[in-house]
Amino acid sequence: MSAPKTRATTQTTEAVLAYLQHRVPAYPFDPKIDAEFVRELIEDFADVDILEETKGFRWFYCQQPPQQRTARLSLRRWLANATRRRSSFQASGARGS
Repeated sequence: MSAPKTRATTQTTEAVLAYLQHRVPAYPFDPKIDAEFVRELIEDFADVDILEETKGFRWFYCQQPPQQRTARLSLRRWLANATRRRSSFQASGARGS
């Protein structure tokens, strides 16, 4: 079951969509597909700042953009790795306290 849509979620969705469309090189933007894709990312990665991670994704891949057919998968993996990094950081911080 999906989380209720809030104003913040709507603003985040719109910001990420605009960023993908205008700022990520060679991204195969499709309004219909990407609207659903971004909503799913926000739901699946609720503890991650999707817009900031998308910016990191863009700069990382700026020199070598992913192939158009794998751009969405590459972004999804980037976010999954961000979740792992965050979990690892929190676990190491808890031990270091």
